[in-house]
Amino acid sequence: MTLSDAVASALAHNLDLAVARIAPAISRESMQQAEAAFDFVLGAGVTRSHVKTPQQRALVDGVAVTAEETESDRWALDGSLARKLHAGGTVTLSTDLTRSSSGGSGVTYEPDPAWDAVATLDLAQPLLRNFGTPVARSQVRLAHLAHRRSIETLRQSMHQVVTDTELAWWNLALQWKTLQVQTWLLDAGSSVASVLDRRRDYDAGMADYAQAVATVEQRRTSVIRQQQAVQEASDALKALTNDPAAPLNEHGVLQPAGRLEAGAIAVSLREAVLAAMANRPDLRELTLTIDTQSIDLEVAANARLPLLDLQAQVSFKGLDGSGSDAYSEAISDDYLNYLVGLRFEYPLGNRAAEARHRQARLERASAMASYDQALQQAVLEVRNAVRDIITEGALVDASRSSRIAQAEHLRTLRVEEVTLADLTPTFLNLKLTTQARLAEARIAEFRAVVDFNRAIATLHRATGMTLDAHQVEIDMESAATWLGAP
Repeated sequence: MTLSDAVASALAHNLDLAVARIAPAISRESMQQAEAAFDFVLGAGVTRSHVKTPQQRALVDGVAVTAEETESDRWALDGSLARKLHAGGTVTLSTDLTRSSSGGSGVTYEPDPAWDAVATLDLAQPLLRNFGTPVARSQVRLAHLAHRRSIETLRQSMHQVVTDTELAWWNLALQWKTLQVQTWLLDAGSSVASVLDRRRDYDAGMADYAQAVATVEQRRTSVIRQQQAVQEASDALKALTNDPAAPLNEHGVLQPAGRLEAGAIAVSLREAVLAAMANRPDLRELTLTIDTQSIDLEVAANARLPLLDLQAQVSFKGLDGSGSDAYSEAISDDYLNYLVGLRFEYPLGNRAAEARHRQARLERASAMASYDQALQQAVLEVRNAVRDIITEGALVDASRSSRIAQAEHLRTLRVEEVTLADLTPTFLNLKLTTQARLAEARIAEFRAVVDFNRAIATLHRATGMTLDAHQVEIDMESAATWLGAP
């Protein structure tokens, strides 16, 4: 598995990301709910009533002039269309149409049945508290900021998962290289022990041979332990990538593909700090938090104002023998009615609103302090990462020189082994020691290369450039739709 394959698999299948992708989808629905507060609301209703009531009869010279009961039949229909305004008020257009007929009272009505039509336009508008688009749409603005924060949280999770995958891949590469070196060291030591075994009857003592055997068995133990380390490193990478082709419940061991080398990189501390300020998801999320607290402060400041609400209503009424005629009469100005009113309210002392305003100011100050703290931590992480790259780069060169020197020493011993007639136990023990030192030098060089690349991955995470470093472009708005999220 190459490093790029591991990163791609982690982005597609990592379980932590599968959970993190749901949050933007949830906040997106919350944003839609907040926007829906300004949608038109349609209402309608219909009722029917039938009333039959006994009543006293009026008598004139013993003759009844009124009926002994009354009876009425009534149909009522109503409809309305309301919308919340961006200025904070509410406008409602409504109509009522009623059909009524009466009988049994001894009195004749005209018209009968009667159609009563009413059309009304209502406006309720705050003039001080809760007035204005910034306050009326504050929940919408907060929902949008919450959605953007959830996206930055998802981005942060992606950066973390990719970085963890990089570190796990490099660790697996180091463990494999270490296993290869220790396996070579075991084979080389076994060869020396075999030579000592053949020379026991000549010039090698039992102690020399026993020491060589002990050294070989110790190296065998190291190989067994290193095999376990390789398996653990493989499982760690499997858990991060969650690759269906290499599931964690199978016994196969991942093997990294590609060369283990330290490439050249140009590092500027100033540019790295500026990149961190512009790209780190946690800093961007804290900036959005400051914006959220600013909106809360704006709303809290508005809540300190007195309550002064305007209520205005215009209605048109009509009555006729049919519904259409009733509406025709209503739209004329003969029966125009209106209502205008103001309502004032102000709590004495206004302590609750003042306390909420002070609280909002403190919360915003806390958010700004948190940003400064996070920025300082980001600068510290960048400085440490840059310093680690410089240090590990120097260690790569030093460890390579050490490995070359040890390899040259062992090569010299091999030349002497071929040219010298006598192979003394002292010489063979020196060869064992030189083999061990060369193995340590090789492992140290591999570790320096791995640490150098780890430092680069850490710098990318510290600057918020992890995805860019891997040339990964993701539409964050649609990221929540992955893995079947709605």
